[in-house]
Parts: sequence; structure tokens; C-alpha cells
Amino acid sequence: AVGVQVRFGASEWYAATDISTQGNWANWKVTVPEEVMKGNQTLSARLVLASGDMSAVNSFSVILLDEYGFTALVPQGLVSLSGIWFAPFIIVAMLMTYNVFRQPRRSESNVEIEASGAEEIVWDTDTLPDQLSLTTDWNARALSLCALYLAQGIPSGFISFTLIAYLAEQGYSAAAIGNMLFWVYLPWVFKFLWGPFVDNYHYLPMGRRRPWILSAQSGMVATVVIIALVPGIESKVTLLTVLLFFHNCFASLQDVAVDGLAVDILSPEEFGKINGFMFGAKRLGTMIGGAGIGYLIGKYSSLGIAGGLFLTVPLLMLIMCLPAFIRERPGEKLNPWSEGKAIVKPSKPTEKAVKVSKGAIRKVKGGSIDSSDKAKAIAVDFALLAFLFFFLLLTIGDVVGLLGSVIVAVVCAVLWYFKFYFKPEEEWNSFGMQFYDLAPVQSDIVKALSLRAPMIGVLLAMLTYFWEFLIPVLNVLYIQQLGWTDTEFVLVTGGSAVVSAILGTLMGGIIADRYGARRIASLFAILTGLSIFALALVEPLWENRTVMTWLIIIYPFFGAVMGISLISLFMNVTWPKVGATQFTLYMAMLNFGALFGLKMAGYFEENFTFTTTIMIGGTCQLMIAFVLPYIDPGQTRRELGNEF
Repeated sequence: AVGVQVRFGASEWYAATDISTQGNWANWKVTVPEEVMKGNQTLSARLVLASGDMSAVNSFSVILLDEYGFTALVPQGLVSLSGIWFAPFIIVAMLMTYNVFRQPRRSESNVEIEASGAEEIVWDTDTLPDQLSLTTDWNARALSLCALYLAQGIPSGFISFTLIAYLAEQGYSAAAIGNMLFWVYLPWVFKFLWGPFVDNYHYLPMGRRRPWILSAQSGMVATVVIIALVPGIESKVTLLTVLLFFHNCFASLQDVAVDGLAVDILSPEEFGKINGFMFGAKRLGTMIGGAGIGYLIGKYSSLGIAGGLFLTVPLLMLIMCLPAFIRERPGEKLNPWSEGKAIVKPSKPTEKAVKVSKGAIRKVKGGSIDSSDKAKAIAVDFALLAFLFFFLLLTIGDVVGLLGSVIVAVVCAVLWYFKFYFKPEEEWNSFGMQFYDLAPVQSDIVKALSLRAPMIGVLLAMLTYFWEFLIPVLNVLYIQQLGWTDTEFVLVTGGSAVVSAILGTLMGGIIADRYGARRIASLFAILTGLSIFALALVEPLWENRTVMTWLIIIYPFFGAVMGISLISLFMNVTWPKVGATQFTLYMAMLNFGALFGLKMAGYFEENFTFTTTIMIGGTCQLMIAFVLPYIDPGQTRRELGNEF
């Protein structure tokens, strides 16, 4: 196409001007007489082809055009809802938050957790050397944990801001961007699978978590180098997606090991503050990878996506020096070939499972299980299989279709049956049977999740970031509809907005410890949802860049306070004995909710107006306030203790 022509209703055709930075007509504007822009009309557009011919006409509905407001172009068939439909959700969420504040404070670590899980560790009785270590030096502990989270944030910021803004400017739809992000971040959903390995397999002479951290960090650096060395990687989106997928496999492993380390070496009184520092550092990393690298790519066009990503390598290697040269505990080996020995040992031989309680034995009558209990246990297994089918539909559904997803789910169900039920009834040991304490043995992770608070935590985690389907939608709105360049957008979302989020993270960690994580999470979930709502309510001002800039700076601040409060809450309901596995499960469910949202971005783009989609996103954020009143942060350690 060499041009675009537009008309309103039955007016004459007007020539549009290309304002895209790539000269690909991704963005354009048209100037028409004022008298034409009145009333509800139909906008029609057509392409002017190089041959001089015209393309087929594409028509849109034009809603509420007047000389005072922003012109909203709504493709025919899209659903547009008034904000009044969402008012009941807002009111109920506020009432639930009020209820949380009226309840006795139950989210204080120092009230509900009498001692740190670290007290159950058995230390070597020999005199320990005076060496810098994470367990004995608070500064080293805080610096190392924050730096490792910074290392996660740098590539993540590059992907989440610089790369997707680049793709949006190239004309990719929200559905295409959301689908790419889904696959790139998919390893973060599965990262809970790393938990059992990190919890149970160690090279204790070098520490319980440090070998895992060093291995994962090395993999992160290697994959970034490979991406940067592939010629023309910017145009090879499929290959780029695959390589970033593997990068996030290593990044998710590093995250699991670092979270396990934090649970091991932090006291409960440090959870809020240190978590605030850690996630503040991660957001600083996203600003470096987003606004920092994005600015350099915009200024030096020859750098490109690959060159920009390569700039992160020296930072990642520098950060790796901290776990490489600081021991977990004094007396341990710094390297496999250096002097040292295992300092921390389990208080007793590690058991893979624990015998059921006497209460469970009483449920068994004459060798059979009560039918109502059996039905509930089987229902849990069916629910897990249904979740698996839903997940398969999201991941491989685009490739194998509905029938293929059904076949894979049925195969998994058959394997599940033969694994857990193809044996005498008294030996059934499925997750459902363990969940209700009916199996011969009960694994530690199921023992923890069978409590109410940890289980509600899983639901809470899945709901928290579902609203992120707005990320690709807002990229398309700002860059393709409002005419922002990718560099302009990234400087705000990956720069000023991240600074706002860092401030929110730091403040959130402090006030969560002081006033209670549940209360702060509930209050700021409301504020986050309302600030997202504001983006839709100011539609007449969408062309005002000052207003739109401040709106995408404000909501990350509220969201960061809410997020860090929830992280503190998840740590409180985590049993230290399975710290890496359980806490990682919560983090994985956070990512699952976000990725499910990203997968839905195309659906919202195709079926709802931008305004309605934004209001739906704000409402989704409010749903957190519906769950928080029902979680008791101290239940896990009160009932299971702090056993390591």
C-alpha cells in the first residue's frame, strides 16, 4: 500500500498521513473539516495500492464524535459496557477490605511465628572459621538476595518492555504479542517442578542452595549470549521465542533456589522488609532491561535487539560473583576443589513421607474407607485432572486442537489411575487421598497444602495477576492507536513506571510488617483496581500525553505495594520443611494467572472495546479483596511448627 483514504458517513474520501516510525502505515492520522466530525457516523477506510487501485473498504462505528472529546473508533461487533456494570464489584470489594481491617490482626510474623525455621538446623559442633557468609552477615545476606533478584529483572525488563514495544511498532497484534509472551514465560508456571529437586538434592559441602544458584545463573548468561550471537534474530520471532523459553527455564530455576535460600536464612521478622528490598531490586533490573536498554536501542539504531540484549551479559556475570565468592555458612567449600565441609545437616535422616495421623486411621473401618471421604478425595483428583486439561488447552491447544488436548488429558488420566488406584483400596495414595489424610503415607507438601490457609493461598496467587492481559492491549492502544513510538512508550513503562513500582515495593515491605500483610494487600488491591479503572474513565483525554503518562505511572506503585504484601503473606503460610517447593508453587500460580491473562489478550482485543477491556482488567484486580478475609497467615507454622 502507498496510502490510506478515510471518509465519515457519506463524506468525500480524505487522504491519511503515515506517522509510523517504520513507514509501514501501522499508525496514521487524517485531518477533516470540523463539520464532518459530528454525531454518530460510520468511518470507512481503504488502502491505496501501488497500482493505483483501491482495496476493499473496511468500516467502523464511530461513537460520540464531537468537537470537545476524543474520537473513539470502535470496530463493528465489539462489546462496549458502561462503567455502571462494574460498580457492584467495586462496592463489595471495598466492604470486604473493611471487614479485613475490622478483624484482629493476624498477619504479624512476630506474633504468630514464635521462632525461625532455621533453629531446627543441626550445626557442626566444631569451631566455625571466621568467614564471610550469608547466615552470619546481614549485609551480605541482603545484598546477595537483592542482587540475584536484580539478575532476574534485567532480561525480564528487556522482554516485557523493550521487546514487546518493538513488536507492537512492527504491527504485531495484541494476540500475537500475548501468545509469544505466553510461551516465553511458560517456564515460570512450571517452576514448582524444580522445588522437589532443590529441596532434596544438595551438594552440602558448598551449601544447600548455592550450587543450584550458580548453575542456574550460568545457564542464564549462556542463553543470552547465544541469542545475541544469532544473526538477524529480530526477524526470527519463532527462534527468539524458543531461546527466550530456555533462558527462562534457567531463570525460573535460579528463582526457586533463591526463594529457598531466603526461607532458610531469613527470620520471620525479616520477611516483609527483605522481600521489599528483593522485589525492589528486581524492578530496578526491569528498568535497566526496559527503559535503559530500550533508550540505547532507540538512540543507536545499529545496536538492534540482539545488541541490546548482549549489553546485559556483563551485569549478569558481575552479579554471579556474589554467590560465587560468598558462602552460605562459614566452613563450607567456596568451590568444589577448595577446602571445607558440610556444615548444615538435617536434624534426622530425611524422610520422603510421614505416616498418617491416628485421626486418619480412625477413618478406616474394617479395612475400607468411609464412602463420603473417598468421594471427596476422588473429587480432588478429578479437579487436578480438569486443571491439567485446561492447561493443555491453553498451551498445546493451538497446535493439536481441542481433540488433541482431550486425548492427551485422557492418557494422563489413565496413567494417573494406574499409578495411584490400580492396587488394593487400603494402598491408594493419590493426591486426593493424601489431601484428606486417607492414604497410607502423606507427603510433606500435601500435608502443608491440606491446611486451609496454604490452600487459599494457591487460589489467591492465581487471581493476583490475571489482569495482565492488559499489557499487550495497552501496548497496542498506546503505540498503534494513540501514535506513541515504541521508544517513548518504553521510557515511561520501563522507566518512570518502574521507579514508581520500586518505591511501592520498598514502602510495601515496611508497612506490611507494621500494619499486617493482609490489610495492606487488600487495601492496595482496591487502589490498584481503581487506578486501572481510571485509564478507561478518562477516555476523552486519551490524546493528552501528560494525563496518559501519569496514569501508567500511578497504578504500578499501588500494584507493587499489593504484590510485596502478598509475597510476605505467602512466606508466612509456607512450611520451612518444604520451603522451596511450597513457596515456589505460589510463585508459579502467580505466573500461571498472568500467563492465562496474556493468552486471553487476543480474545479481549477481538471482542471488547479498549475502554471495556481496561475496566474488566481493573475489576479482575479487585477480586483479590474477596479472598483475603478467609486466609489465616499463622495457621501453617502454628499447626505444623518450624521443622526444617
